[in-house]
Amino acid sequence: MTFEAEFNGIEEVAAGFNTHYEVFKYMKGLTQYLGMSAFLIMTLPNVDVVEIGATKIITNWPAEMVDYYDAHNLMVDSPVIRRMLRSTSPFNYDVAAINTDRGEGKKSTVIELFNRYGLEKGAYFPVHDAAGGRGAMSISGSRNFSVFEMAKLLYIATLIYDRLSQLTLNEKHKPIAFTSSELDCLRLTAGGRKSSEIAKLLDLSEHAVNNHIGSAIKKLGCTTRTQAVVSALRLNIIRV
Repeated sequence: MTFEAEFNGIEEVAAGFNTHYEVFKYMKGLTQYLGMSAFLIMTLPNVDVVEIGATKIITNWPAEMVDYYDAHNLMVDSPVIRRMLRSTSPFNYDVAAINTDRGEGKKSTVIELFNRYGLEKGAYFPVHDAAGGRGAMSISGSRNFSVFEMAKLLYIATLIYDRLSQLTLNEKHKPIAFTSSELDCLRLTAGGRKSSEIAKLLDLSEHAVNNHIGSAIKKLGCTTRTQAVVSALRLNIIRV
């Protein structure tokens, strides 16, 4: 399938998504088709949010990359976030160039992090949902996009984000059944516990803990522990 065909069919494709995981699979395939490495869909944070893990997010960024990003407070004074909060125009970026004005410590940290995972270039597409909530989609890798690609990807981002927002709204009104063990494991994960620590606290094997967490991740339509914890907290399924 060509990119033109992908673009022409996106309205029907987006309308057909029924879970967050279906959106994830589509975005993963689109990212690979474009010869890129990773995607990120997020809500734009307000001034009180300083972690990517605390935003509503679907991504195939490696979990350890997300953890490292947040541990080093890289969202604080992010030039990418600042630019999207000031404008609704999509833009290509180069990690080294866009972080030029950061303090030397954070500048070198963020450049090294994104280069480590092959995400030194890409584009961001600011979008919004029907309720006016602002968000963004990014696709990252080793190149920038042409004007032709940017225009089509912005339209794709708009439809994908709108559908994702609808799914999230439906999710809030749809009860999800969890076992007590799944909830205990999610709660302890939210508290920063590792599987080995949870296993000792709950008198379970580490394998059982990982199975419970994996089951909870699937039920929440997520792909990583960080996403599952954020979703569970947002839906008041767990509290810490």
